[in-house]
Amino acid sequence: MKILLLLFLSLAGAVQAQSDFHAYLGTTKLVGGQREKLTVVTDNLQFDIRPPKGWSRVVDEPGRKIVFTSESGQSAVTVQFTTKSPGTLPEKEILQAQVLQAHPGGGIYNFAICPTSSQPGVYFDLALVPALHVVQRIRHAFVAQPGGEVEFVLSASADEFEKNCSVIMSMLRGFQAVPLKPKEP
Repeated sequence: MKILLLLFLSLAGAVQAQSDFHAYLGTTKLVGGQREKLTVVTDNLQFDIRPPKGWSRVVDEPGRKIVFTSESGQSAVTVQFTTKSPGTLPEKEILQAQVLQAHPGGGIYNFAICPTSSQPGVYFDLALVPALHVVQRIRHAFVAQPGGEVEFVLSASADEFEKNCSVIMSMLRGFQAVPLKPKEP
């Protein structure tokens, strides 16, 4: 009997330790055909993200993030799901401080509002010089969601940044959040 109780308790602990963040690959119908999509499911929301064509991806479920890497390896887009600021984004100054803290040594040179299929977000463009003759450019975007916020961060070499701004903006335009229907008992 004690063994069964211990087994039950260890299984219950394993179920609680499971992540509430899961990503699944699928397709969506668009004008002109089908397109790959990544569906992320959290506690009570489903998010759809259109991965960049030809980019690889790594899903970090415990870290609640997805990293997409370009074929050249000189650009990456990280999509991070957090529980910060549920429902609304903080003031611009607070986000600006977050961006500067996340990218030490960077200088912000642009701020704008960006559309998504969910609700508008904002982004900051930064430049930093991590080594002599090396310039890195970053676009750091924030989108508020009922359970927190989602951050999209494009990091690219100066040569690839302009080209890959269209990649992150396409991801943002296609980003969608849908409440999950509660499971019936």
